[in-house]
Amino acid sequence: MPLANGLPRRSRPTTKSYRAAVKQIIIGVQAAHGLHDAELAERLGCSAGTVKNARTEATNLDGVTLANVEYEFGPAALDPFLALGGSRAIPTDCTNDDAQDATMSLSGVLHALIAAQSPASDGGVKITINELRVLAPKLREARQALDVLIEQSRFAA
Repeated sequence: MPLANGLPRRSRPTTKSYRAAVKQIIIGVQAAHGLHDAELAERLGCSAGTVKNARTEATNLDGVTLANVEYEFGPAALDPFLALGGSRAIPTDCTNDDAQDATMSLSGVLHALIAAQSPASDGGVKITINELRVLAPKLREARQALDVLIEQSRFAA
């Protein structure tokens, strides 16, 4: 049965699922930016203990700290949390220049995917974990570029 927001009913978020999503955010940001707990804490304006507790699912992360994750690392960083509600984050300040950037981003990631699945690549037609590590930031950038285009289409005449 669809909800008022038009989305199908899914599991209600719980403290456990919230903490697991925040753990995903912390681990993902740390891996993507090579940050330890203390370094991430400094960027978020909290203590290293707060980051550790969130990473180990010991406590809930304060809403302001979660908002600072988005401020420091962009809207997509919150996607694991927003997935609890069945959504993803996209920037609200889309411009026409973003559409041109999207074309370049999409063509670049398409080329990288084709190269990674080439029989001559490290994993042959299967993408290896090392290839995926290189591709992941490009895939995220392309996904965000697509989200920008989709958001712009809502306002197109």
